[in-house]
Amino acid sequence: MTPDILEYLLRLTVIWAVLAAYYFLALRRAGFAAQRFYLLGTLVFGLVVPLLPALGGGLPVVGLPSVTYVAEPYFYTGYAVAETTGFNWSWSVVLPWLYGLGVVFFAARTLVQWRGLWSWASSGEQGRYDGYRVVRHRAITGPFVAFGVIFLPAAMPDAKLEHTALIHEASHLRARHHYDTLLLTIGSLLLWFHPLFWMLRRLLATVHEYEADAAVIQRVPVRTYGLQLLHATLGPAGFPGLFSSPIKKRITMITTKNRARKLRLLPLLTLCLLLAGLVVACSDLGEQAAIPLNNENPLSEIVLGPENTLTPDEYPKPVSAGNAAPTFETLIKSFYQEIRYPAAARAAGKTGFVRLEVSLSESGKILSINNIGLTKKEDEDQSNNLVVVGHSEATTQSFSPGVSVFTDELERLVNELAPFTPAKLDGKAVPFTISFDVEFKLEE
Repeated sequence: MTPDILEYLLRLTVIWAVLAAYYFLALRRAGFAAQRFYLLGTLVFGLVVPLLPALGGGLPVVGLPSVTYVAEPYFYTGYAVAETTGFNWSWSVVLPWLYGLGVVFFAARTLVQWRGLWSWASSGEQGRYDGYRVVRHRAITGPFVAFGVIFLPAAMPDAKLEHTALIHEASHLRARHHYDTLLLTIGSLLLWFHPLFWMLRRLLATVHEYEADAAVIQRVPVRTYGLQLLHATLGPAGFPGLFSSPIKKRITMITTKNRARKLRLLPLLTLCLLLAGLVVACSDLGEQAAIPLNNENPLSEIVLGPENTLTPDEYPKPVSAGNAAPTFETLIKSFYQEIRYPAAARAAGKTGFVRLEVSLSESGKILSINNIGLTKKEDEDQSNNLVVVGHSEATTQSFSPGVSVFTDELERLVNELAPFTPAKLDGKAVPFTISFDVEFKLEE
């Protein structure tokens, strides 16, 4: 598991925790439609905001840390032999396997449940209610809805309770709750390990029940419905629907007169400020390395040094560079525009030296990417570095990321720039290895 993924999960957790706390403090008395929209929005907001830097691309931004290049790195032609390392039982190896096993387990469980639904739907007694399909089966223990179908036990305790259950489940379908459930089921396969996801899913399921209850009491007297809920709790339970809990809160809800409060202006304004703060705090939007707008020609800072080896007539360049000439300047400009100072390293005040070696085939395909962490003493010629400058900041971060955060950033950069055009020597495509040292340093 890479530091980028861990950082994403940390920011995701912070967003969900803050918005869940705000829900309990300010929105529990809001209308059910507002609560449903808020909880769904919380899930989506938490998933999207940490990705905002990736969506921002390499566009110029005023006042951000910029990348400066001091001298030309050295190049040489020829194939490079990729280094092999022994298998290492580290968390970065074990965690992906654990995550994959969890996904497989929950996916298998979901498929078994869906297979059971299909079996009931195909072999149960068929019917219709209010335009919706109804399936009754002896193996069903409680009413529920799934995939636009109402499922009922083959024998309900009495006709009135069955009628109420049909009204309740049809209300779920009319409000499109089954779409929320389907999306949350799919999300639980990917985020099965996250307790806040399950908490938000449970809160949303409760709001679904409140919405359906509010629809029922429009057609059934409140006292009658309350007694039916109490009677239903004495029977078997196991599916969401009329028999679901929390029964005490549901009875309190249906007996409360002000069930449909509107969201007031002050909580709404506070929520907008909270969301804006979370976007700033939990994303790198506007923080990644970029070319300052006041620098019309970023290559004007490049001072080319003497070349150490025979150079090709045409350097590789990212295919995305379009019609740009395949020159050394084009190649460096591509690195210059896209490289970032890792946020985790910047927050922890971490600096480092990394030697990057990228081997390309005759067709420009990446053969290997080797990143080697260096110390100041090992980096013999520091004047020959590609320098990435970040701004240090005060932090309470309790961990200090290793050099892997820098090597991961360089590997991400190369993979995003790929594919490359072939390097050419005397007009003929040749294998090529790009090799240079990168210095990540912080300034106040």
